[in-house]
Amino acid sequence: MSRGKTLFITGTDTGAGKTVLTALLLAHLRSQGVNALAMKPICTGPRSDVRLLQSLQRGELSDDEMNPFWYQTPVAPIVAAKDSLRKPTLARLNKSVQVLRERCDMLLVEGAGGLMVPLAKKLTWEGLVKSLECPVLVAAKNQLGVINHGLLTINRLQTIGVKRFGFCLIDHGRISKRGSSEMENLRILSEFSRKCPVFKIPSMGSGRVNLEKIKASQKKFKKSLAQILEIV
Repeated sequence: MSRGKTLFITGTDTGAGKTVLTALLLAHLRSQGVNALAMKPICTGPRSDVRLLQSLQRGELSDDEMNPFWYQTPVAPIVAAKDSLRKPTLARLNKSVQVLRERCDMLLVEGAGGLMVPLAKKLTWEGLVKSLECPVLVAAKNQLGVINHGLLTINRLQTIGVKRFGFCLIDHGRISKRGSSEMENLRILSEFSRKCPVFKIPSMGSGRVNLEKIKASQKKFKKSLAQILEIV
């Protein structure tokens, strides 16, 4: 891998599994000897996502380097930053990514919410994705309704000219029975996604996702994670 590659991780919605997927990819890359880092440029509400990712790269980045725009109110960034003196702009977001990209071989950039979440006036994550010209990975919770949300997101990426992207279904909990919607989502999305590669990450079990669970799951999902990274 050449120095400074970037992968942007977005989701179909809040709670889709972006942070878990980013953490698994970060753990996998570092286990393979890749000098990889992760950042979350914007975070609103509790900084738990930041803490999880930072636990995998402890001491290498400050919280403000890894997460330069943090707002305590858990709402859309454009609302959370309304009264802040430091609002996200495309130039500021680009600079924060560029600084870290120069310090590693692979930078994972996790967005907040979905692709079209408003960050500031006339600015969504689309603007940053187009500016970075990097591959995009979409995280989605494997549940009823994901096909519609997934295809809309994939279609939007194609519309704005993203050349390389993938879609990752993430199982949460136990799949109920053979033939359920969760079992069919992978097949249907693959058929309708117009050559977008579709992947799946099995359930990591119940309970809080922490450093130990990420490291253990990364070993179990090694093959799948390697396949996902082929889009980069």
